[in-house]
Amino acid sequence: MASRFPEGKQVQLRPRKGHDMKWSCDKHGEPIKFYCKKHKIPICHPCATKDHSQKPCKLDDIEDVIFERRRQLDEKRPKILELQKQMEALNTKIKTTSTSGSAHLQTINNNIQASYYDKIKSVEEKENRIIRVINEEADEEIRLVNEKREKRIKDCNIEREKERSIIKDKEAKLLSDAKKISEVASKKIKDLTNENQHIINTIKNIESTMKRINQHDETLVNEAHQVLASIDENLNFNVHQDVSDCLDRIQIEVERVKFVEGEVGGEYYGRIDGYIGKWELVKSIHITSVNYPFVRGLVSENDICVQDVDNNGMYVTNINTQHTEKVIDEGLLITSCAPIDNNVIVCGKWRDDCTGDRLDGFITLYDRQWKEIIDINIPRNEYGFYCSVYVDIDSDRMIITGQSYQSNIYVINPANDKVVNTITMQDKEVFGEIQALSSGDIVVNTGYGGCTVISRSGEEKAVIHGNELDAPEYSVDKLTDTLYITHRVRNTYSVDQVSRDGIIQARRIVEYVKSDRTNFMGPCLVTPSGNLVGCDGDKLHLYKKTFTL
Repeated sequence: MASRFPEGKQVQLRPRKGHDMKWSCDKHGEPIKFYCKKHKIPICHPCATKDHSQKPCKLDDIEDVIFERRRQLDEKRPKILELQKQMEALNTKIKTTSTSGSAHLQTINNNIQASYYDKIKSVEEKENRIIRVINEEADEEIRLVNEKREKRIKDCNIEREKERSIIKDKEAKLLSDAKKISEVASKKIKDLTNENQHIINTIKNIESTMKRINQHDETLVNEAHQVLASIDENLNFNVHQDVSDCLDRIQIEVERVKFVEGEVGGEYYGRIDGYIGKWELVKSIHITSVNYPFVRGLVSENDICVQDVDNNGMYVTNINTQHTEKVIDEGLLITSCAPIDNNVIVCGKWRDDCTGDRLDGFITLYDRQWKEIIDINIPRNEYGFYCSVYVDIDSDRMIITGQSYQSNIYVINPANDKVVNTITMQDKEVFGEIQALSSGDIVVNTGYGGCTVISRSGEEKAVIHGNELDAPEYSVDKLTDTLYITHRVRNTYSVDQVSRDGIIQARRIVEYVKSDRTNFMGPCLVTPSGNLVGCDGDKLHLYKKTFTL
């Protein structure tokens, strides 16, 4: 083992190449001359001659080893210094990203509060107007009307508080959703901050160790290989880019978050959306009272219309109470349904007795007790005796409807049953469901090739291609205009999320296995609150989206 010459035996040696010639062999007292690569120790000339002269020992000049070790450390130093600068800069970016995300989410909170403040104010103004009218009426008959006035005022106040409570509950839920998103983003940024600080501390420790071992040749030779191994083991030189990419992804996902609001079926809805998220199964609802269930649409946030293809009976399943009720006895096949407002539902139908130049009994308005209000007819384009008519409601509460295997789409005012506009598609025919977007455009199922987005003038704006082996089903989110497309691959239904421009945002966001009870594939519906409801032919599956990073 190498050491310094003992006292009294110092030999004056002329250093060369910067080598400390006072470094000597413990065994022979001779200057260290070589480095044995096999045993990884420095040795003197007698050691080399006696103990390390035979193969497989390979000797290097100790001065070359020293300079090589220094060169290796010096090569690492610029990378370490550069990484240190990058990690320090990354701290600034982390703080900027955190500030930007917090500001954006605060804007979401402000938008929610501003929107619901206006709605609460509107409710209060409406009830105040009623109270003023009541007071004017009460002045005409002092005693009787005063009693009546007080009672009605009390009822109005109760109703106002009820509506105000509902609005505040919805506001609280949205603010809670926004807070959860903020917490997810904050936790991710905190984790990155801790990771970044750990690397900075590791770099400082390595730099300190390098400075220490570089002060003496003996320490350098004995410990450099360990330091080099530690650098390679503990430092990921790509970490700067990895963390930076993660921060960019966080910022993009947070900025996708938005507060969306609108009216569906005469009711106001607001929610946090815009992000892709992760869909989680909330619950599954058995619909055993229906022999061969086929989902036809939804008429409220919780009410799903399901037809029994075996006898054409119509049922409504409430996904909140999980209760299924028969609303229409055996009769005509329903193709689609949609709420016009809180009181009226429109249904499209299939029939096999088409005659004449009008389609009678293919569009029917029902009240909420499923009593017929009126039938609406549209022009008939001859296509045999079998015909299907599909319906939906646009943002102006107009009925959008079309006949299968025809190119015309009709816009009907339900107040007077009049056709207010006829839209003709070019080189396309109605194959299935017709759904209105909040933008005013219309999505039409045009067959195995997919669905087509058209303007109110009939112009083709986008084509969303489907599975050519099995016609997919479509459902539109009325608040975001996002499309959810259901495919069947053998015995599994899968749902893709697509923008109204035809851009696929996410594939297979939910999947469920087909039941043996039916071979009919229905659409995966999207509720106004943004939940998905799919039917496997036996159960309804309710999915809720959560924000993830």
